[in-house]
Amino acid sequence: MRATLLIVVCVLTAAAWLLTFSTSRDMGLMMQMGVPMSLGMEGWAAVSSFLIFTGMWLVMMVAMMLPSTYPILLLHRTVYSKRSPQSRGGTFLFAAGYFLVWTATGVIFYGLYVLIGRFRTAIPGSEETVLRTAGVALLLSGLYQWSPLKCACLKHCRNPLHFVAEHWHDGPLGAFRMGGAHGIYCFGCCWGLMMILFVMGVMHLGWMAAIGALILLEKLIPNARRIPQIIGAVFMVVGAVVAFFPDVLSRLSSAVTL
Repeated sequence: MRATLLIVVCVLTAAAWLLTFSTSRDMGLMMQMGVPMSLGMEGWAAVSSFLIFTGMWLVMMVAMMLPSTYPILLLHRTVYSKRSPQSRGGTFLFAAGYFLVWTATGVIFYGLYVLIGRFRTAIPGSEETVLRTAGVALLLSGLYQWSPLKCACLKHCRNPLHFVAEHWHDGPLGAFRMGGAHGIYCFGCCWGLMMILFVMGVMHLGWMAAIGALILLEKLIPNARRIPQIIGAVFMVVGAVVAFFPDVLSRLSSAVTL
């Protein structure tokens, strides 16, 4: 059971990274279709751009988040097989509920990109305002890393046994509900980290890898309590610098490359 699940997680993660890399090579085509991908590539609202963006976002979330969900998926599969031996697919439904939440966050990011694009179009010369606002957003995400709510959400993500004990529901529908609940806790834990991906550009593979690594550190090293705070302090410094010196953001967006 453990080996099979590990293989599935590794294969899906690798496939998601390969697909993301392949998609990043077609950014010109996506720009022509109006798909927003960064603060400077706002795109426009349309069914096609919405579907492409949310699909791309879902694949990215599988690439970034699936490795850190392995412990909770393994525990859920173990318990589910004992409590519901006649019902199959429970852990798949758990994962589906989890990634449905992350897909919903992609809808939020899509809407923000489109609104920012309209703001820039309506007010010529507003690029500096957008960049300064991005700096403030990074500053706030850094502050959130120190908040009690961040700690509470991270506790659920770090301790799968605690989550399962508090939120267990039997059956396929229960598995889906549990996945959704875990996704909400995970979003509460990681939205601050995702903010830097939003600011730097969602198709930036280097920043994707960096944020994915930070998420793994936060979730899989339970005794390293200072890691979220250190990350938050860095975000606050970077956000303050960008707020005062907007040109720094363009340099940072190209600082991590793959």
